Amino acid sequence: MDRWTVGGAVKHLGCRHVVEADRVETLAQGSRRIELGFGLPVASERRVRFPLAGHWRTNTPHILRNHLRMSASGNPLDALPAAVLADVLGRVADAGDIAACRLASRALLVASYLCPRARLCAADCVRRRRGGGEGRAGAPAFRTTARSLASLLGAHLRSLSLDAADGQGFPDDAMWVEEGEFDEADDLHLTSEEAVTAWAATAAGPVLREVEIADYWPQACWRKAEALPLISHYCLNLTRLGLKNAWLSVDGLKKMSNLTHLTLEFIRLDDEDLNQLNECFPCLHTLNFIGVGGLKDPKIHLLQLKTCRWEVSNVPRSLAVLAPNLVSLELKCVRPDKLILDTPSLSTLKLTIEKLGATVQVDGLVSLTDLRIESLDLSYLFLVFVGSRAIRMLELELSESASQYDLLEAVNPDYLLKMLASISEVKLGPRFSCGLTLCLALCKDSGFTSCLKKLLIHVPQSESSFQLLPLFQICAPLCEVTVLFHAESADAIRQGAMSICMKSFAGIRWQWGTWK
Repeated sequence: MDRWTVGGAVKHLGCRHVVEADRVETLAQGSRRIELGFGLPVASERRVRFPLAGHWRTNTPHILRNHLRMSASGNPLDALPAAVLADVLGRVADAGDIAACRLASRALLVASYLCPRARLCAADCVRRRRGGGEGRAGAPAFRTTARSLASLLGAHLRSLSLDAADGQGFPDDAMWVEEGEFDEADDLHLTSEEAVTAWAATAAGPVLREVEIADYWPQACWRKAEALPLISHYCLNLTRLGLKNAWLSVDGLKKMSNLTHLTLEFIRLDDEDLNQLNECFPCLHTLNFIGVGGLKDPKIHLLQLKTCRWEVSNVPRSLAVLAPNLVSLELKCVRPDKLILDTPSLSTLKLTIEKLGATVQVDGLVSLTDLRIESLDLSYLFLVFVGSRAIRMLELELSESASQYDLLEAVNPDYLLKMLASISEVKLGPRFSCGLTLCLALCKDSGFTSCLKKLLIHVPQSESSFQLLPLFQICAPLCEVTVLFHAESADAIRQGAMSICMKSFAGIRWQWGTWK
């Protein structure tokens, strides 16, 4: 296999390929893989979209021939500023695609060194490892590639994404991985000290604004990683950080005053009360805690927090959120014995819970207007979160494990109907709508004043609209009702239901649709 090195414009005798470059690169004639400046192997048939050129280029020989033709007449890309092309490449983000773009024109080659965003994915390595195969001989380690990329882009890099998850890993289950499923290698352990230092200690570290890392769980689940302390040391100007599939230490964690967005997903965190997180990330505006384990009595105490999504396992028995500026909270938990919400600015609450404990402190919910509840513990939840509050929108759904008879056992049908009539806007999810049809059949009283001005309901496939008539009777005059029929319900059933509803309740403004 002939190999040739190009510095400037060099032609290989007998070869149709010509590459222009201002640095040393290597092309393997006849090979389907090309080593480019990022240290990335790029398949010659990679499809690359060039928005500015307005057409597709599908393989390397064609790219180079087009390059020769455009060079003779003037490449339109060469007329664009490098900063504009760098922004275009930054929107491409994937490092392999960017490397392929470097073959299209000299202008893109120059702009690639100014690219502000880059994403590296180790999906191929993960699939080979899961399949029991070995990596390609001579292929650079993933962390080495990350270091090369960060060093190459240096002070121009603003966003870096590293992904070795490939859709794998769920720590809530994997914390008890059988011995045979552990991976003792560390080549894909992206939150380790060596892996983080490889890119963070380069010139890119201090200027990065966004970092996302998805680790390979079989290698990360049994190793405590130093990613958080190292990132807090090197990446002083970071505003967004996302970490997934890792066991994270907080020893040595430094304050990050610029960080406003933090996402921890499927993480085992050695901060059981969240004291370190509260102290070192005081300026967070957005916090996503999804499947974070290792917590005992967690308390989120962040004065500037505005949006929070918190999905908690069944281990913590006490949950507390103290955030005076919090506006939106999505909380998913199981059976907490103690729940404290000191959030006076909270206007939107989405709550998924099996059962609420005896100790609940939510007196601070003075601004709550939009409430979503997914639970069977409705009687208690209505009392605590609806009560005398000025709830404007109420959305109700049942858990996936609930049957259509559970709602009938959980709440009195007349009480439920009266509660719905006291809200101006009500949205009923598919599973709740299915259970509601049984409750409505047992309602005895609908003669009360209604505030309901907007209603959305999902009609189950096997149900008749006659069972929903008591619900429509509590609608206020000129109420807007959206009825979504199951996509597989017969047209005759839909037409019959629509006709009955419009004739029986002429004062309602009807809208019709389907759901799956």
